[in-house]
Amino acid sequence: MKRRLVPFFILFFTLFLVLPNILLSKWLVASEGPSLGYYPKYEQARQQRTTQRNNSQLTVSQKLRQIDNDIRRINGRLAALKRENDSLRAKITVLERNLQAATEVVPELKASLESAVKAKAAIDSSELTLISQLSLIMNKIRLLEDKAAYIDSTNFEILSQLVLLENKIVSLTSSFNDIMAARQTESQPPSTSLTDEEFRRRYIEALTAYQNGQYREAQDRFSDLLSSGSQHELADNAQYWLAECFYATKDFKRSITEFERVFNYSTSDKRDDARYKIALSYWNVGSHDRARIEFRKLLDEYPNTDLGDKARRFLQ
Repeated sequence: MKRRLVPFFILFFTLFLVLPNILLSKWLVASEGPSLGYYPKYEQARQQRTTQRNNSQLTVSQKLRQIDNDIRRINGRLAALKRENDSLRAKITVLERNLQAATEVVPELKASLESAVKAKAAIDSSELTLISQLSLIMNKIRLLEDKAAYIDSTNFEILSQLVLLENKIVSLTSSFNDIMAARQTESQPPSTSLTDEEFRRRYIEALTAYQNGQYREAQDRFSDLLSSGSQHELADNAQYWLAECFYATKDFKRSITEFERVFNYSTSDKRDDARYKIALSYWNVGSHDRARIEFRKLLDEYPNTDLGDKARRFLQ
């Protein structure tokens, strides 16, 4: 019986030793792929898997290197940010110190500002007071100027009225003197249609009408005398009193023309009076510059005239 069991044990022992090796070989072949000797159609697939595995290993290595580089850059950036943070901290510290110093100065500045505001308010109040006073002064000045202008206008009107009255008195006196002279003078009768006696009589009648304020009638009488006896020795006087008639009726433009005609009589003693009345006529029509020219002519042509002082008053 022992002889029968020996082969059985040998077979069992052989299987026990060989079978695990066979199973292990099959498992290795299954994990690595078929071998070139036994499975040639799977060799290409095995090589592709090997290549992909190698490429995967290379890709992982590159990614690791890239990650390492990124880490280094991030570390450099972190170092720069740290330095910048330290700089900002230093600046913040300086700003905090400045703020603290400014905070200590603020009360003083506030007090100074309040003092300045109060001073400005006082100055503004003073300015308003000064402006108000200045406005009152300006108003008073305007009132004084208006009064002065009114006084000047009034004085000018009074002066003009005085001149007119004075001229009227002078004219009346002169006409009276001319009447007396015409009555007392004896001369040779002129070669006219009127006798000397008739000319003198009509001349006295014309002057009498002028003295009575009958200027239109006197104007007509003097015009008739001049048209009938312009060569008579009283013809220049008649021409002068004709101009006075127009002056008395304030027809100053016509009076200028008639006074100018007095200068046609070279021996007339009325030439200075005519020049003076021409100047007054221009003054009364508002031509003051031309009137001053005539007043200067009077002083230049007749320096000894009694009308010099009156003319100089208009030239002042």
